Amino acid sequence: MLGAAATDALIAPVLLHRIVAGHRLKPEAVVRGSRFTMAGLILLLGTVASALLLILRVTASGTTAAVWVTVMVGWFAVCWFLPAAWLRHRERSDSNGPRGPEVPQGSDGPS
Repeated sequence: MLGAAATDALIAPVLLHRIVAGHRLKPEAVVRGSRFTMAGLILLLGTVASALLLILRVTASGTTAAVWVTVMVGWFAVCWFLPAAWLRHRERSDSNGPRGPEVPQGSDGPS
């Protein structure tokens, strides 16, 4: 069930874009598409964790299975969410606003 829900949530932004394209709804479509994508990623994480737990419960003890699934969920969280959180934190702490391409000092940019 989690896998089906994840598939639906991850495909929904594409269908949303196709349906509203040309109707001047891009900002709203981007926000809603982003929400679908985040929900889909969380559901995908649940799908992978459930499948891994099922497999490991058959091949290892219950405690070992739970530990490995917890480690893998932590790994997913680190790979998926930590870089984004770090970038957002860095952007907020930068007093000059969002970072753009680096321009050497004393230069007015590309000629």
